[in-house]
Amino acid sequence: MKKTDVINLIQISDCHLGSKKAYVSNGVNTYDSFKKVLCEIKKKFGSSLIIVSGDISASGAKTSYQLFSDTMDKEGIPYRWLPGNHDDLHLMSNIISQQFIRVEKHDNWVIISLISCDSKNVEGFLAKNEIEELEFLLKKYKDRYILLFVHHPPASINSEWLDKHRITNSGKLKTILSGHLNVKGIFTGHVHQERATDWGNLIVYSTPSTCYQFVKDIDYFEISSDGPSYRWIDLKSNGVIVTGVNYLKS
Repeated sequence: MKKTDVINLIQISDCHLGSKKAYVSNGVNTYDSFKKVLCEIKKKFGSSLIIVSGDISASGAKTSYQLFSDTMDKEGIPYRWLPGNHDDLHLMSNIISQQFIRVEKHDNWVIISLISCDSKNVEGFLAKNEIEELEFLLKKYKDRYILLFVHHPPASINSEWLDKHRITNSGKLKTILSGHLNVKGIFTGHVHQERATDWGNLIVYSTPSTCYQFVKDIDYFEISSDGPSYRWIDLKSNGVIVTGVNYLKS
């Protein structure tokens, strides 16, 4: 890839696609909202790489992954994905045309995707092999700036019901990352809201869903009036991150 001063990425999350295009969740046709988000991204950002940070499917249905894969292929937008707690990693790996990619290298930046979920639990957890892989990669790329993408947030977002879902062994993650100041940020999904949370020497960025959002700073489930959304991320050659969230206009 040609070296540039700024690398642009897009993050989308929590598409919650059903087995058919007509699927509706919490009053939102999730496929229609997903398509509208993609349309705006293409219009504003062209062929920037999209990172899809989990919960592509609402229930892990085989046909939902086929629907996602076919749509992304048709749109022709480069993308990477990682699983969420609603997803089935085995099905994703076998159906989605783009395979799971652990490491993405762009100039002096490295993007690392972590898997924080399994099909049996809603809350996040980094398995032993994930921790070991992360430690290996942090050493391997100690001379580059690093971004981490993971479905579940490791930090509290001031919401009792959602904080129960955060990465349960986040203390281990925090300890590991404290020795690697070249890690510049963690980008997550799952919580269906925009957050930027100070966590040790890092900021944890939570990205809203492509469908519906949750009300912030309350201890119970409630859908907010915020519409479908996505995050843009600019990576500068000096290690600085500039990022923001765009909501679709109704």
